[in-house]
Amino acid sequence: MFFAYQYASALWRLASQSQGMENKFSALARDKYLGFLIGQNLQMLLAYAILALVGAFLLQPFAVWWTGGSKYRGTWVSALRGLLLAGFLQGYCTLRLVDTRPYFLNEANFGDGFYHMLDVIPVAAKPGVFLVLFSVLPIVALAAALLWQIHRRGRRGWLIAAVGLVVATGLSKGVAGQSRSRSAPEPGQKHPPNILILASDSLRGDKLGCAGYRPTRCEGAAAAGVSPMIDALAARSVRFERCYTPIASTMESGISLMTSQYPQTHGVRQMYPDRATVEATMQRVQPMAKLLGGHGYATAAIGDWCAGYYHVAPLGFEDISVSTFDNFKIYMSQAVVMAHFVVPLYFDNVLGYRLFPQIESFAQFVTPEVVTARVEARLEQAAKVPQPFFWHVFFSCNHLPYRSKEPYCSLFGDPAYRGRNKNGVDFDIDSFIGGTDLESKWQALPAPEVAQIRALYDGCTRQFDDCVGRVLAALKRNGLEDNTIVIVTADHGDDLYEPGVTLGHGLTFNGGGQANHVPMIMHIPGVAPRVIPETVRMLDIMPTLADWVGVEKPAVWQGQSFAGWLKGGETPVVRPFYGETGFPFIQFKVPGIDRPHLPSMDELTGIDPAYNYQFVLKESYRERLVQAKQRCLRTHAWKLVCTPTAQGTRHFGLFFLPADPHGEHDLAAARPEVLAPLRAALERWMDEQQETSIAGIFPSGEPEL
Repeated sequence: MFFAYQYASALWRLASQSQGMENKFSALARDKYLGFLIGQNLQMLLAYAILALVGAFLLQPFAVWWTGGSKYRGTWVSALRGLLLAGFLQGYCTLRLVDTRPYFLNEANFGDGFYHMLDVIPVAAKPGVFLVLFSVLPIVALAAALLWQIHRRGRRGWLIAAVGLVVATGLSKGVAGQSRSRSAPEPGQKHPPNILILASDSLRGDKLGCAGYRPTRCEGAAAAGVSPMIDALAARSVRFERCYTPIASTMESGISLMTSQYPQTHGVRQMYPDRATVEATMQRVQPMAKLLGGHGYATAAIGDWCAGYYHVAPLGFEDISVSTFDNFKIYMSQAVVMAHFVVPLYFDNVLGYRLFPQIESFAQFVTPEVVTARVEARLEQAAKVPQPFFWHVFFSCNHLPYRSKEPYCSLFGDPAYRGRNKNGVDFDIDSFIGGTDLESKWQALPAPEVAQIRALYDGCTRQFDDCVGRVLAALKRNGLEDNTIVIVTADHGDDLYEPGVTLGHGLTFNGGGQANHVPMIMHIPGVAPRVIPETVRMLDIMPTLADWVGVEKPAVWQGQSFAGWLKGGETPVVRPFYGETGFPFIQFKVPGIDRPHLPSMDELTGIDPAYNYQFVLKESYRERLVQAKQRCLRTHAWKLVCTPTAQGTRHFGLFFLPADPHGEHDLAAARPEVLAPLRAALERWMDEQQETSIAGIFPSGEPEL
């Protein structure tokens, strides 16, 4: 009865949500994919059947004890007790999400009550109380139920318990991804260094403790800052203060990193490419994983939903262990599962992944902790096979809407905060998909909400830091530390309400450069630690690694190695940064400029059933989108931003970074002698794909203000 009510409620909730959504994709789901949605809902009946059986098995002892101590023992009274116990169990498991997965409670009108229930516990006592309440208590209750069933059913009870243990043991072996075994090097052959890249989506280069960042709240557990593990690694590594990605968008930046090419060269210039574009890119590039795989390296891409682009563009990796990339059926399936709340509540585990494999594709299920556990297991296996590896481990920790579990989500925020952004940025998907006015809405947020959003971001950084710490510990534990190059970086950064910007990435070059600024910490065993302030680019990483491990660099690579800087034979010099914006979810305003009009995301894109139901940019908008992109050129002291206008011209804004880091004062009219060579260089890069060095831009030296 209890789960029948839950199922009916879920159907009503799903129907209500679908009718309430106003973007064209929700209408498409109702009109064209109704059969798929019905099938997904029917599949959920399996979950309810399992829960009904397990619930009866676990709750029966408590119902019997309750009934045995009461004078009311009628059938309907017993049924009512069963319903009450089922409701209590549901409430307890939901309350447990506050500790384990608060991002499931992102609806303020649903989750606030559970948070208030736990607020009576003193902050200092919460870790101990949560341990007893959410770890010890369920084990005790489960043991009591099992013992009762064994006692009551005799041999059948023992058989049930034994089968349960065997199944649980078998399932637990499937938690970690398995790496492929390859042949070991010949005896006496030198083992090249392993390469391990650890990255968090949207992690800014200036938001780490080693970069001088300190969060607003710094008492108690927050006193260690946002990145104690990464800071310790940086102290014994080479850290680059200024490393920039040519495009602040995950797929395009990831391809640029691995292929050492600008987006305009490799061809993927926005996050919704069609099949023809991706296939042409794969023919055009020579990625690092393919290069190293040919030299005996085991290659793997490991990550959660943010790493899903590897299913679209494998980039030469032999082993890909990431969530399925966004496609329309995944979105619809996720909507169904999240409407049936009992599925994430009870099946976010190995058993659930076996029964409902689609849930492993959801952002809520493949968490950073799951990714970390998979890497730990792989490192244990790698230690047994003397073969070098090249792994890209990519986490979603810092990505909007900045949701993380406790203690991270509340670690750096105001304990008294109770607003809409408590567990993550309050995100209206309809506005994001079907609207173009998010800039004004985000600008209207009051200061306390901005402070909370920044605190959420800091908590996400601390979560990534803990993941890095676990991976580093696993390296040491398995004897791999002394022969592994470790890189900590990101695909791009994020705007966090600095002057001239609000939220997001890859949308604008207004304000500072934080959306394109990524961390770059390189730990190479035997290389002395140092801090390098000169600018490098993501394009330069693979050429550097290729030089370091002694493999020939492809001629199509556009980055420049800085291996000589690390070895001490070359003096670092500032390199120019050339960049472009990505998919225009929002076209941020530029004062005095009428920008080319582009419609909302649901008009710009469509769904290609022949391409795994991927979202793809419509052909009619491809050229318009590229023409509307902002471009940027940064030197040591100057920043030039090109903004196309609706009239077909190009507007150029010029900013002197030492005095104006957030680009608030346009000097284009006042400094024509600086504007002219920068504009010529940027247009050569835009129109002729020709990069000009800083010495080539300013032969007599870079001008000062």
